[in-house]
Amino acid sequence: MPVSTTCKPVSVYRLEGGRELADYLGPVEDDVLFDGPVIINGIEGRQVLGTRETDRPAWADQVESLTGLALPELAGRQPWTVVLLPVGEWTFALTFGGAHHLLNDELVDQSFGLSYAIRRLDADRLGTVARAALDATARQIQTSFPGGGDLGAFGLEPYGEMVTRVAGSADLSDLTYGRETRRKHQIRAARSLNLPMSSSPAAFTRDLETLTTIVDEPDEHSALRFWAQTRPLGKRHPLLPDLERRLAKALGGDADAGPLGFAWPHNAIREAESADSFKLRRAGRSPVVFTREDGLEAIVGRLSLLNPRERIRLLRDASVTPCEDVEGQYQLRNQIALRKWISFETEIDHSTYCYHQGEWYRIGEQFVEQIRSQVAELLTHRADLDLPTWVPTGKQDDEHRYCELVAEQAGFVCLDRDLAKTPFNRRLELGDLLGPGDQLIHVKWLFQATAASHLFVQAGSASWSLRAEPEALEQLRAKVRAADPERELKAPSSVVLAVAGRPWTVEKLFTLSQIGLLRLNAEARFLDTKLEFAEIPFLDKKTAKQMRENAA
Repeated sequence: MPVSTTCKPVSVYRLEGGRELADYLGPVEDDVLFDGPVIINGIEGRQVLGTRETDRPAWADQVESLTGLALPELAGRQPWTVVLLPVGEWTFALTFGGAHHLLNDELVDQSFGLSYAIRRLDADRLGTVARAALDATARQIQTSFPGGGDLGAFGLEPYGEMVTRVAGSADLSDLTYGRETRRKHQIRAARSLNLPMSSSPAAFTRDLETLTTIVDEPDEHSALRFWAQTRPLGKRHPLLPDLERRLAKALGGDADAGPLGFAWPHNAIREAESADSFKLRRAGRSPVVFTREDGLEAIVGRLSLLNPRERIRLLRDASVTPCEDVEGQYQLRNQIALRKWISFETEIDHSTYCYHQGEWYRIGEQFVEQIRSQVAELLTHRADLDLPTWVPTGKQDDEHRYCELVAEQAGFVCLDRDLAKTPFNRRLELGDLLGPGDQLIHVKWLFQATAASHLFVQAGSASWSLRAEPEALEQLRAKVRAADPERELKAPSSVVLAVAGRPWTVEKLFTLSQIGLLRLNAEARFLDTKLEFAEIPFLDKKTAKQMRENAA
C-alpha cells in the first residue's frame, strides 16, 4: 500500500568542494534555457536547465528499407537539468534527464555511491551487483535477482574483483524518507547514488549532510566492506602526481621505481595471443615492431629517450597494434592506446598501487598481505617432474621446440600447437605437454612478471573445457592415443604450471597476477583438480645468444 512521503528519487553526485560552481560543469553544447543562481534553504547554488536535440535514429533507414514504409519524423528534444549545491566541505550535484554528462569528471568523488551502499545496503536483499576482474581477462559481469538475494548468491570472489555498481534494499532510517515511511527502499549506487530525497529545501539539505556523515562512518560492521578493498583512484587523487612520476621512471628503465610489464588489453586478448608481432606507433619518427618477448624492452627503449613528462604523454598518445606476421605488415585489429598495454606496480605508505588497463587502483595493505601469504603457501605444491634444461634458440617457435624436446623423454606427449575445437571454443589450447603421470602441463617462459597472468588464463580455460565439454576431453584422449597407441587417458591427474626465465616466488609476481593465480586455484578446487608448479632449468637468453654466436 503506497505511503505518503515528500521524497522522490534523484541521482546525487558528490564533488570536491571549494571551487567556483562554474568549475563543476564542462562545456554545454546543448540549448540552455536557464543558467543562474538558486537558493535552497539559504544556500546559494547553481542550476542549469536545457534541452538536447536528438537526431533521426541510425536504424530508421534500415527499417524503412525492410518494411517499405516511411517513418514519421523521429528527431526530438530531451530536457535536462543539473543543480549544484555546496554543503559542508563538499559540493553536491543533482542530475535529471541525463544531465550527468555535464559534470567535470575530474572533480567527482568516485567512491561516494559505493561507500554509502557498503554502509546501508541489506546484504541479504541485494538486487544487482556488477563487477570487473582485475586481471588479464578484465572481464565484466552483472548478476541480478529480481526478488533479491543474499551476498553469497552472487558468487563474488574474495580476490581480484572490483564491484562497480550495485542495487538493493537499503536502510534509509537516517534520511527523511525513512523517517516518513519507516520503510527500506531500493537504491542504486556506483559513483552516484539514486535514492529518494525530500522535496522540502530544509529537509533536503539535512539529507545531504547526513549522506556525508554516513559515508564517513567506519565500515567494520558491514558484510560488504570487502568491496572497498580495491578501488580506482579519482582523476584528481592527490597521489597521482607521485604515482605518475614513478611510472615515468620505470618507463625510462629505472627498475627501482617498481615492476613494469607488457600487458594485454581486455578487448584484444584473442588477437594478442595469436599475434606474431606488435607495432608501436606515434612514439617517434618511425613505428617500432616487436615480439611479445621483447615488447617491454622495445617500449622502454623508445620512451627512455624522452624526458619523464613526455613519457606519460606518449603513454596516452601512442598506440600498439597486434599483427599476424613477424614484420608487422598485417594487423589483426585496430590500434589500441599504449596505456592499455602497460602494467605497473608500486607501494606508498604500505598500500599497493597498480596501473592496469590505463587506470590506477589502490589495493589495501591487509588485502595485499593476505594475498601474498596464500600465494606463498600455494607455490609450495610442486610437481614431481624431471624436465630438461631450456636453452633459448632465439626463434619465434622457441616454446614449441622446447616442448618437442621434453616429449623425447619417456612418458611425455607434446600437445603444443595441436589445438582442440569444441562448440564453445574454436581454437582451444588444452595444454603444452602431458606428463608421465597424466599431468596436464602448461609451459611458459616468464620473460616478464605479467606473462604469468596469461598462463593462468590459458590453464583456466583448458580446465573448464575439459570438465564441461565432452568433446575437449575426447580430443585430448585422441591426441594421446595418436602419440602412444598403448596409452589410455581417463582424465588429467593434475594441472602443472611449468615456467622458465624466473622462479615461482611471490616477489616475482605482480599483485594482480597473484590475484589471478588465487582465482585459478579456486577454479581448480571447484573442478576437483590439483594445481601444481614446476620450475624448468634454463639458460638465460643472453648466455644462450653468446653461445650461438660463438658456435657460428
